[in-house]
Amino acid sequence: PRSLLSAATPSLSHQQVNMPQAKKKAGWESAVAGGAGAAFSRTVIAPLERLRMQMIADPGRYSGMMECITDIYKKEGVAGLWRGNSINVYRIAPQSAIGFFCKDFYKVKLGETPLGINGKPSVLSLALSSALSGITMMTLTYPLDLVRTRMTTTPGVYTGLIDGCKKIAAAEGWYSLFTKGLTAANMFAVPYYGTSFFVLDMMKRKYASYGREPGKERPLNALVSLPMGAAANMIGCAVAFPFQTAWKRIQVQGIGGRPIKYTGTFQCISEILANEGFFGLFNGLRANLVKLAPTGAIQFWAVDQIKIWMGLSIKG
Repeated sequence: PRSLLSAATPSLSHQQVNMPQAKKKAGWESAVAGGAGAAFSRTVIAPLERLRMQMIADPGRYSGMMECITDIYKKEGVAGLWRGNSINVYRIAPQSAIGFFCKDFYKVKLGETPLGINGKPSVLSLALSSALSGITMMTLTYPLDLVRTRMTTTPGVYTGLIDGCKKIAAAEGWYSLFTKGLTAANMFAVPYYGTSFFVLDMMKRKYASYGREPGKERPLNALVSLPMGAAANMIGCAVAFPFQTAWKRIQVQGIGGRPIKYTGTFQCISEILANEGFFGLFNGLRANLVKLAPTGAIQFWAVDQIKIWMGLSIKG
């Protein structure tokens, strides 16, 4: 018979040992991590962002990336390489905060519908939640993107965010702040954010479960997000780039002496195809990929690192 002491003391194999575990993602915490990580990454790679924007806005003006960035440096100095970064941070921090919040929100909500599997998100619901988050964040922060694009590609056009919004509203109507290129922007957002978020989540899932028994997933750490983030961003960019080309050209037409040629997204794409050929839709893609590889790596690493500091799960 067991002694009173042994009966009163559960064996170690039956004890529940309270080990510290990462919390599930809370909406506001995921938003904070997303916003802070995006602001940090954009500041680090600001010269590549200026290069990307300039080559999309002024096709044919430069023979390559080196000529473009050298021209910017000669005319505007080192500060010119970071031109528009402040307003880009004002844009990207809330945009990414909304994006990461919405991705987790939609993922949970869709997981509770027939699209989910036992209350958890399926592959389809992951893709759909990623696309919906892209549309939501793009639409809610669109005026910031419009002013930022024009300030970056046409130095001196506005003195700041407020000045830009006022001048656009006065010259083009207040509705232009929310409509000028928004259709193209959302047509870009669906494949870009949908693909990049989806690819990242799937890579994390595969990394955690590959070669492991169910319930014994490989632990994730922030460094894993470096190559995964780079790959996810680059894949998303390549898939969605024609829409980005149309979006940016519509935004900057009529600014800084540029002609007004486009009436809408599909007319813009048709015009580019007719005058520049198929590859005209991908003018500036190389500069984008050069910029997006470190951006995606740094941003998703920073987001995951901040989530770890906050005690959140970084699983896909």
